[in-house]
Amino acid sequence: MQVKLESHQSKSKSKLNSGSNLIQLNPLNRFGLYFDVERGITAIEAPQMCDEIYRLRHKIYCEKLKYETLNKQGIEKDAFDYRSQHVAITHQKLKKIVGCTRVVNCFSEDDKLPMELLSNKQLQDSDYNPNKLPRNSICEISRLAIDQDFKQEISDVSALEQSLYPLVVLHLYYSSLKLAAESDRPHVYLLSESRLIRSMRLAGIKIEVIGDYVAHKGLRKPCYINALEFIENIPPKFVPISQNNYEKSAIQQLSAVSA
Repeated sequence: MQVKLESHQSKSKSKLNSGSNLIQLNPLNRFGLYFDVERGITAIEAPQMCDEIYRLRHKIYCEKLKYETLNKQGIEKDAFDYRSQHVAITHQKLKKIVGCTRVVNCFSEDDKLPMELLSNKQLQDSDYNPNKLPRNSICEISRLAIDQDFKQEISDVSALEQSLYPLVVLHLYYSSLKLAAESDRPHVYLLSESRLIRSMRLAGIKIEVIGDYVAHKGLRKPCYINALEFIENIPPKFVPISQNNYEKSAIQQLSAVSA
């Protein structure tokens, strides 16, 4: 009887230890072994890093997708970048940025989000309409880019590292929304194609379509996400990301003067 009891206690203990290690076993927790994630990058504070971001965007948006015009400098940037905070994911071994996005801010009543300029006529007259909110409380996520070619540049890639590649986009989603919440700009907008909307919803992000289709480099819809609500009620898929400490914050509080 004693032997059976000890065996049962041993199994129970093993089960508890196994449960406590579940978070550590999640691939999202091992992302930091291969990638660095940094949010809050600005053109003023980190011009060289932003140049690398612009070069990645040129490769994706100009060379591959043909959405923007090619230029001799090999960079893709616009007027919104000077009032944006960027997110970058760097592959540690390659020492290059393989994924990026930006959060565009407004500082005055005259500042408009890219989405507003492109889809003003298509926006619904709802509580989510940016015109009904203070300018300093809204922002827009845009220019999400991932370089898929970096996978071919690495020799002897482990199965573990390969399993982490699809998670780059999840980290860009999370870091952008966290950046918006930390910057006290919880009302987040984006002009998105249906594929990206589905991807976010499958990941557990509550994204609201707030307007009709816009013809802009394909068909896209204006959307809204409450970043504060996302951070306060982290979807299960993002919990491991939120519990890690490998993400670096380089947040600089932009102002109308510095912008």
